[in-house]
Amino acid sequence: MLRSAGYTPLDWLLVGLSAALPLATRLQLDTTLLVALALVASLASLLVRQWSERILLEWSLSFGLALYLGGFMLYYVPLRDFPSLWPGFWVMALLVLSWVCDSSAFFVGRAIGRTPLAPAISPKKSVEGAAAGLVAPAIVGLVAATLLHLNPLLGAGYGLVIALGTIVGDLVESLLKRQTGVKDSGVLIPGHGGLLDRMDSLLLCAPLAVLYLSAVRNFWL
Repeated sequence: MLRSAGYTPLDWLLVGLSAALPLATRLQLDTTLLVALALVASLASLLVRQWSERILLEWSLSFGLALYLGGFMLYYVPLRDFPSLWPGFWVMALLVLSWVCDSSAFFVGRAIGRTPLAPAISPKKSVEGAAAGLVAPAIVGLVAATLLHLNPLLGAGYGLVIALGTIVGDLVESLLKRQTGVKDSGVLIPGHGGLLDRMDSLLLCAPLAVLYLSAVRNFWL
């Protein structure tokens, strides 16, 4: 995406830090130290990098997007380890609720969507679709929690949080594509807009889910 926009990113920084942050979290290493080392090493590399008028901009984009990808993905590690009915329950619930949000927003928006949600970023998304995307996961979460003998408010709140992360995450990825002037984020998954299109909605969900569960654990868990 960055290359399509005419930038020359620091590949080793963007790809390496994105992958290293979740791995370091899984291995219980200090991610703050890892980010600091990447910061120092990447700045030092600019001193020997071929000169460009946009060298600092390209460094900033590489570093920022690495934090965007790896920094959000690392939250799936503590989310998986959160106390639950069975291992990975909250992650699986996140995936299902995010899918419910996407599907309900798509079908309702297509059927009755009239009011643009963010026309400058994603013209096809509507307020009506977003509203359905918020309500449907909350209802599914409430029903599922009741069936699993959990607090219904816990399930409804979790569904609402995941829906919010899904909608905002999708808009952020649309903004990235708009800024770089590309239709698809990549060619790794032909016909699906690229890998980032498949995971954009999930990036923001994990940190929001961890924050939500941490906030309510003393009341509903």
